[in-house]
This record gives sequence, C-alpha cells and structure tokens, in this order.
Amino acid sequence: MAPNRIMFIRHAEKPNDTSKAKGVMADGTEDKESLIVRGWQRAGALARFFCPVSGARDLIPATVFAAGVAHGSKSERPFETVTPLIDFLSQNGGVKVNDKHSKDDLKGLMDDVLQCTGTILVAWEHTLIPQLVALLPNPPPVPGKWPGGRFDMVWIVDKAGTGWTFSQKPQFLLAGDSASPIT
Repeated sequence: MAPNRIMFIRHAEKPNDTSKAKGVMADGTEDKESLIVRGWQRAGALARFFCPVSGARDLIPATVFAAGVAHGSKSERPFETVTPLIDFLSQNGGVKVNDKHSKDDLKGLMDDVLQCTGTILVAWEHTLIPQLVALLPNPPPVPGKWPGGRFDMVWIVDKAGTGWTFSQKPQFLLAGDSASPIT
C-alpha cells in the first residue's frame, strides 16, 4: 500500500522581520504563530487550486497532513493553511486529516503518509520538505533547499515503479506568485 501522488506545500505567508504584517488567527485575533492576512488569502485560494470548479481533478487530496502544534513548535500556520481546503472537502464528501506529527517528526510523518492510498497533501515547514522527500523509498532528486520567500509552489512526487518522479506546479493564486521552479 502506498499513495500514487504526494504533494508538498509550505505553510502560507507568515509575519517576518521586514514587514509590519501581524499574524492573526481565523477570528482576527493577533497571534504571532498564525498566518498574516496574505497567508489567509492564499489558504482560501488553495481550496479551489486543489479542487477546481472544472478541468483536471488530479490534485484533490484524499488525506491531508499538516504539522501539529507541539513542544518547541507552537506554529499554527501549516494547519491554518489547509483549513479552508479541509472545510471545503468536508462539505463535499470528506477528507482524512492528520495533524498529530510535530514538524520534527519527519520519519513518523512519512511512515503514516506511506500507509495511505490515493493523493496526499502535506503542509509543512519549508526547510524540512526536502528531507521529507528524501525519506521516500527510492526518492527522486529534489532541490536541496526551499527558499524562505517562496509560498507559491507545490512539489509533486508521483509513484513510478519502485520509485518516484518529481515535478513542480506554480500556484498562481496571488499577485507576485512566480512561475519559476525552485532550483
């Protein structure tokens, strides 16, 4: 048993040192561990990115994994990023959701991912995504680093025989999103 496709995204936009944007929870309460308004906009748009009104439906996840809040990692951002998608899918047939792994539980996460079937979406800390892909059996080569300023790309690994192939899909959801792949 294994998924046929695993998609990786980093959490949406967050507060940073160069911006005055503050993190806010879904109800608008200020929270430094939450997304900024632009991040919430991306999170909302991701629902239709993964579940388009028309066209190809090959990005609809059967299971969504998001890094959970744990000691040493209080960030709500990975789960907030996929919350609108989960809400949408829950109204339209359901989706399995797993946020039991802390961001550093890479092996545990990938063990659970590999027990799933269908298409899987993983929303995680960007610096750890290359390491997650490396935990796949016969992993494909991927860029060694996910840049800190890139919130606009989806990494896709598809099952191919005993290994995996790698591709990238630009989101094109918000002004300034780039078509350039992560290298």
